Amino acid sequence: MGSLDNRVAIVTGGSGALGRAVTTTLIKEGARVAVPYIVDGEVPLLEQAVGSGKAQLLITKADVGVESEVSRLIKQVEERMGQIHILINLVGGFWGGVSVAETKLADWQAMFDVNLKPTFLCCRAVIPAMRKNKWGRIVSVTSRTGLTGAGDFAAYAVAKGAVATFTISLAEELLGDDILVNAIAPSTIDTEANRKAMPNAKHERWVKPENIARTIAYLCSDSCSVTSGSIVPVYGRA
Repeated sequence: MGSLDNRVAIVTGGSGALGRAVTTTLIKEGARVAVPYIVDGEVPLLEQAVGSGKAQLLITKADVGVESEVSRLIKQVEERMGQIHILINLVGGFWGGVSVAETKLADWQAMFDVNLKPTFLCCRAVIPAMRKNKWGRIVSVTSRTGLTGAGDFAAYAVAKGAVATFTISLAEELLGDDILVNAIAPSTIDTEANRKAMPNAKHERWVKPENIARTIAYLCSDSCSVTSGSIVPVYGRA
């Protein structure tokens, strides 16, 4: 038996590098998982990663940064899978290298639109379903930069810092409903894309997606029963 038997999870960003590791780990622990996606080319990679667990997987096209599409996603998952117990918010984006004085307003806003907005929309949408269950787990993604700040990366750092504050605030709201809300704070994750972008970095210090996925799976399990409103560092030696 797995630690997530009979649970239904939504993993936004579940077709990306970290998302594939998270989706695969949850399925191995017994969960059924719904993954919204927007990049067609990521779907075969997800199906390959899941392998024989595809019977526990629902893949559906949806942009979780659009309110109407989030509503449609929640309705579809409830109709197909019956309930929603877990939400994992992995959708996000990163760019920087620009000082505040040189940052365009559109770029500043874009960091919030890609990092905070989908997390807010999806959390808001699943709360009624989790309240019906009288049980829920929500895990979002901030970053080490979001906790410490970083020169020339202010837009990204502030947007990720807002995810952390949102997590703590939502946890306080939902504690009486037995819905636990936490976030992980990674640094650079050991993915193929990051290795190509930073070929001279010390890759051996980066944390592998599979290790982060195991931390997320714990935060979604019954074993995690008293932890809510926490920001869990998952950057190891990175």
